[in-house]
Amino acid sequence: LGMGMGMGMGMGMGMGMAHAIPVVSSGPPPGMVAPPGMMMPPGMTPVPSAPPGMMKVPPPPPPSSSSAAAAAAAGLKMVQPLTLEEKAKRWSRLQSKRYSHRKRFSNTSSSTNTTGQPQVQKDSLPPEHIRKILQDHGDMTSKRYSSDKRIYLGALKYAPHSVFKLLENMPMPWETDRTVPVLYHITGAISFVNQVPKVVEPIYIAQWGAAWTMMRREKRDRKHFKRMRFPPFDDEE
Repeated sequence: LGMGMGMGMGMGMGMGMAHAIPVVSSGPPPGMVAPPGMMMPPGMTPVPSAPPGMMKVPPPPPPSSSSAAAAAAAGLKMVQPLTLEEKAKRWSRLQSKRYSHRKRFSNTSSSTNTTGQPQVQKDSLPPEHIRKILQDHGDMTSKRYSSDKRIYLGALKYAPHSVFKLLENMPMPWETDRTVPVLYHITGAISFVNQVPKVVEPIYIAQWGAAWTMMRREKRDRKHFKRMRFPPFDDEE
């Protein structure tokens, strides 16, 4: 009796569940397509690759012969090494970009000159101009020059270069004097000999040879210079 009731209830429940399941059309899950080379089973419809409402993007067209040739030529051009002339042009272009900011500081202070051109060369002044500046700046204790103290302190940084240029343009033993151009600050803070001496090497060597011979003769004969004797007054005091 128990088994009959259990089987009857099981069969009744099973039959009831069978009648409750809805009938669904046989088809593949969404997004699933048949493998290539196989036919779809009867009753199955192919699922579109693109979602509903969206257009399928067509594949890009194959490259034409002209575009392929251009790409190949560009690749060959990049592989080829640069010539010496092209390297020189590239280096010149790089240096012009690197040092182009210096042109802004070489311009005049006027507002009209904004084209980036270098400053116009100034005319040379007579030597009396710098002599007057040096004469006026003999006594620096005056209150007149108290506002220029920062300029003089800043010019001390360039004093070694000024001495170097002075020694570089020193007159040779066979010259009585030498006139050189001078670059100077308007306040008299610093001045430079604005010249680089250049000589012809064989002539320069011959001139020094002649000067060496004359100095040896002067040292032997002592016509123009006399050796000083100590004590100078010939006494102990």
